Amino acid sequence: MISALQQQYIGFLNTPQLVFNSDEFPYSNFQLTEVKKNLPKDFKMPDSIRLGQRMEVLMEAALSSHRYQILSKNLQIIAEKQTLGELDFIVNDLTLKKTIHLEMVYKFYFYRPELTGNWIDKIIGPNAKDKLRFKLNKMSSHQFPILYRPETTSYLKSLNLKAEDLMQQISFKAQIYLPLNHKINEVEILKDPIQGFYFRVEELEFFNKKDFSFYIPHKNDWVSAPILESIKTDSFSVFYKKISAALKEQRSCIFWVFESDIKVQRHFATWW
Repeated sequence: MISALQQQYIGFLNTPQLVFNSDEFPYSNFQLTEVKKNLPKDFKMPDSIRLGQRMEVLMEAALSSHRYQILSKNLQIIAEKQTLGELDFIVNDLTLKKTIHLEMVYKFYFYRPELTGNWIDKIIGPNAKDKLRFKLNKMSSHQFPILYRPETTSYLKSLNLKAEDLMQQISFKAQIYLPLNHKINEVEILKDPIQGFYFRVEELEFFNKKDFSFYIPHKNDWVSAPILESIKTDSFSVFYKKISAALKEQRSCIFWVFESDIKVQRHFATWW
């Protein structure tokens, strides 16, 4: 049986990246290749850390291969007792013989066709905040420029590096969910990140069919692909009671749907 951590790691590796053209975002995508598909036997996930931090730990595991050399992780830039920011990773790509300042993001998003603007303006977090546009603006105006701040020079010097010698790239992994009945071919984004649909509580009746069973994964397992092995699924009535309680607390969450133990779907339920 594959462990939950290994399932999360596989899910992390298999999550597609968002792709932006140069007008939308000026930094290129980092291509994670030649990685180990299995976590080390002695791998430990720190306790009580946020989901985003867990993704950073999984990225570190992915980078721990013969191709990459991690020079720095979560390098905090501090000046006059104030933290100016943090550089997620500095890595050597031994194949390309380049040193990379890598920023990484892992997000769950809804596509909201009713919003104005281009596709970036229509991508927003499951709890009706955390806009993709805001995230990209913050990264391009603050996060990436930290590398070139005078205060960063001494930190880079300790690694025998200069800012101008580093390539800056992003790994922006995301799962995107569409409104119920929205056609995928009507969405102006790459199809790979689309994982399923999002449902308001009144729309969940769509699943009230005898062939369906349900499971609400722990948040740490949101990154994992749905699996039936070793989990106890619920009938619709039990599932509906559980999911309704979460939504009343204004907590959107992922759920897995199993149809006749063969077809598996991953969707989101939302409170708003």
